[in-house]
Amino acid sequence: MPVNAGYEYFEAEKKYLNAQGLDEKIKCLEEMIKVAPKHKSSENLLAELKTRLKKFREKQEKGKKVGKGKKGIRKEGFQVALVGKVNSGKSALLGALTNARSFVSDVDFTTFQPEIGAMQYEGVKAQIVDLPSIGHKEFDYGVINNADLILMVVEKIDDIAEVEIVLERAVGKRIPVINKIDLLDENGKRKLEQQVRAKRIKDYVLISALLGEGILELKKKIFESMNVIRVFTKEPGKQSNNDPIVLPTGSNVEDVAESIYKGFSRQVKESRVTGPSGKFSNQKVGLKHILKDRDVVEFHTR
Repeated sequence: MPVNAGYEYFEAEKKYLNAQGLDEKIKCLEEMIKVAPKHKSSENLLAELKTRLKKFREKQEKGKKVGKGKKGIRKEGFQVALVGKVNSGKSALLGALTNARSFVSDVDFTTFQPEIGAMQYEGVKAQIVDLPSIGHKEFDYGVINNADLILMVVEKIDDIAEVEIVLERAVGKRIPVINKIDLLDENGKRKLEQQVRAKRIKDYVLISALLGEGILELKKKIFESMNVIRVFTKEPGKQSNNDPIVLPTGSNVEDVAESIYKGFSRQVKESRVTGPSGKFSNQKVGLKHILKDRDVVEFHTR
């Protein structure tokens, strides 16, 4: 947080911290530079922002020069891959989890190429990739082998074993997602639960992507798999920001400062924490203080 920065700068900063994709980040950085304070104490901030913008533009230009061959999927943050057989309901699930709208049909192989959406859960974003069904020529092993989390989307319990075959080299955690429970009555759902437990399947979720049943529980499991914390920042004498800074579990106060902009931690004279990691509200802590989810950090600069 630069000294004497105005409301417009902090609004632009919020948008940058929550930006999805390179183009959006560039746009937000340009706005931050435009509204940033222009005085001697802000020279380092402006220089750092301009350097970051230059690197992003160079990266954007390189992307434009890539040939027209088969394009890979740019991994944006925490990536979740939807993997399943034909007509397992992956496209419907993508729509239920994100802002993306894939074509949904009972016809086989209606997903011809990967579809991407962004899931939001309590201030945290995840990239969701709906891959073509297993057996399709465009099925992308590169995505599933590198994804942070894999949702094995199936209609029948026995399909889980078939899906696992293609996950031999996948490194991400796996969550079995049994879809289309809207086709079952209450007795059928109870029997399905019993079968899942009898087979000792762990971390499963029963859902209806069509009706939205079980989607909130699935989002929560995705969030828990991300192994991150949400930290809110505030200026002295003001309310905390509504948009959290998302960091890996185990991050400290210094990590929060540096996520605002590189070198900011050197300007911090005092930091205070209110929340789960503190013994009491507004506790004075050092830069190496380990934070917990939903902490609020207040910085006082030199």
